[in-house]
Amino acid sequence: MFSKLMQLFKRGKPIPGPGILKSNARRDDDADLGWLDPPSNPLDVVAWDQYWIEHVRHGLGPPLFDMFSDDRKLVEVMNAKGMKSILCAGNGISQEPRALAQAGFQVIALDISPHATEIARCFNFPPHGFDFFCEPEMRRPGGAVDFVVGDILVPAICPGPFDVIIERRTAQNYYSHDMGAVLAALAGRLEPNGILLSHCHDGGWRPPAEPRHLTRSWFISNQWTIWNGGPGQKPPGQVAWLFTTTG
Repeated sequence: MFSKLMQLFKRGKPIPGPGILKSNARRDDDADLGWLDPPSNPLDVVAWDQYWIEHVRHGLGPPLFDMFSDDRKLVEVMNAKGMKSILCAGNGISQEPRALAQAGFQVIALDISPHATEIARCFNFPPHGFDFFCEPEMRRPGGAVDFVVGDILVPAICPGPFDVIIERRTAQNYYSHDMGAVLAALAGRLEPNGILLSHCHDGGWRPPAEPRHLTRSWFISNQWTIWNGGPGQKPPGQVAWLFTTTG
């Protein structure tokens, strides 16, 4: 099955946009939609492989998972501070590492799922794909990306240190296990003056409630500086860049 999924991507078949999620559910109301949920055990490699296989099989590819990944401000900050290295932790099938490499950075994409890593590595990243993440003029020579299979909790894997670590909707998957251990493992890979970008998604948010950012309390309790790129210069030391999406 996996080889057939990869052939679909290599042929360049268009991948449906975000609306596919609801339209599929409407067409097949009796279908088991459990494949949409991340594994209950975030350390289960087999479950993660199956999670990504099912998403690709249902037509949900990298463009959907990257829809909230806007790196314009981050790239500006990194260039201003002379930062070069990035770890995309829990990368899944995202193409963000490739875009950041085209922006001139040294990027490592780390994920526990071999299938997700293979999909991310083999996906046909189109010439205009960079423009989704960054402004066209942000391209720089000298960047590179490496895709690595491994467990975030093992410190010897991708030890760094890195100028920037990006975790998008990854640490929150450990909320019922030990989210603090994941964040501490990432912090241990970060340069003393680095940036840890933590992106949480609150899919159950409804107004007038405030959207939840599940990792915020950990950063606050560990006395991190919260800074989202401006205004002004980056504060000294390690900073947490927190980003929340809903829907």
